Amino acid sequence: MIGAHSVNFAGYDLSCYVDTVDINHGRDDTTNQPDASSATITLDLEDFPLPDYVEVGGSVTVSTMFDSWASTRFVGRITDIALGWDDAGEDTPNAGIGQIVATGILSEIGRRVVGDAPFPQELDGARVTRVMNLANISLDPLYSDPGTVEILPRDIDATDALSVASEAATSGMGVLWQTKDGEVRYADAQHRKNIPASIVLDACDVLVTPTWSRTIQGLINKVSLGWGVAAEGASDQPRVYAQDDDSIFNFGVYDFSVSTVIANEDDAKAQALFLVTLNSRPVWIMTDLPVDMAGLDLAQTQAVLDLDMHALVILTGLPVIAQHGDTTANLWVEGWQEHLEAGVHELTLTVSGYCRTAPPPTWDEMQPAQTWDSMGEITWNDIACLGPPLPIGRWADVPASYRWDLVPPSGTWDTWKW
Repeated sequence: MIGAHSVNFAGYDLSCYVDTVDINHGRDDTTNQPDASSATITLDLEDFPLPDYVEVGGSVTVSTMFDSWASTRFVGRITDIALGWDDAGEDTPNAGIGQIVATGILSEIGRRVVGDAPFPQELDGARVTRVMNLANISLDPLYSDPGTVEILPRDIDATDALSVASEAATSGMGVLWQTKDGEVRYADAQHRKNIPASIVLDACDVLVTPTWSRTIQGLINKVSLGWGVAAEGASDQPRVYAQDDDSIFNFGVYDFSVSTVIANEDDAKAQALFLVTLNSRPVWIMTDLPVDMAGLDLAQTQAVLDLDMHALVILTGLPVIAQHGDTTANLWVEGWQEHLEAGVHELTLTVSGYCRTAPPPTWDEMQPAQTWDSMGEITWNDIACLGPPLPIGRWADVPASYRWDLVPPSGTWDTWKW
């Protein structure tokens, strides 16, 4: 179902003069922090001179409207204005056109300088919140996470807010992101745990046949992670290491070395293990889903347009994966590309496989009667991802990171003594 599109400049609706809008939102993979959202808007200026209020720095809001509800697709500020003529061949051009480029709040944060007092050691979420506050951005604690690792103190001096916040986010395996409504939020490494699915789509709701690919993309089985502060006279931070020997035997070495601002060794060890656990096996990847917006009913349309980064989509009706027999994929929304014009709404979701960024399961997500040996020849790391979990209330804080084959065969989940 296609709604009517609204483009608002500084409080003035210029939808009638808009030809097209192209929006980019989120990120295109799971290894980077999201870029600022952007919108490119083309205007027909044949009978309409560009108003004074359409100016660099002015606000822009793009929405899709229906009878009973609306979906905000972009909020930002104008950064570029280009004026020209429509190509009319050899004759004198007679139709003015304009192109407006606007970007979201993350680009502004990159231009805001913070820091006139040292930062204490604190969790990654607290560091991000501190920096955002200094940049005059408020993070709602209802939607932004506290963090999972301690970040080094920092004697900051006039640094852009986005760099400092992104440094903490990357070290904590978190994400600093902007919603489609223009809100800034922080998602820590545990953010995607236990998130229920937002929508179930069938392969028929996608404009092209979905294609699975299983490659070495993102494969990591040996990690060297720097943490803390280099000792006096040393050139590098102290480091911790983690590796998956089975993965190295099967696929060869896929080494990953990273420096972080993690403050203590225990957090660093947990982070290194986390990286190996999530990335030591090739996974089935499906990156782009061009949604058939015109073919959706109103409820499906609203559910799709309500999606934002970190939303979980279940896609059904897929080709069978031979070794598993699966025809369903659990996919995280990482962002999208969107094209709007009169009577047209094209939306291609950028998605990632569930297992690449979902926190590994904990003991309480396993059924009580499940025995170690009933799982067959499998290790803990082989079952690092169970798909969307169904918590049942036990051992919630104990990561499933031990090998099954080191536990007596008669042991059950609930009789295991930690």
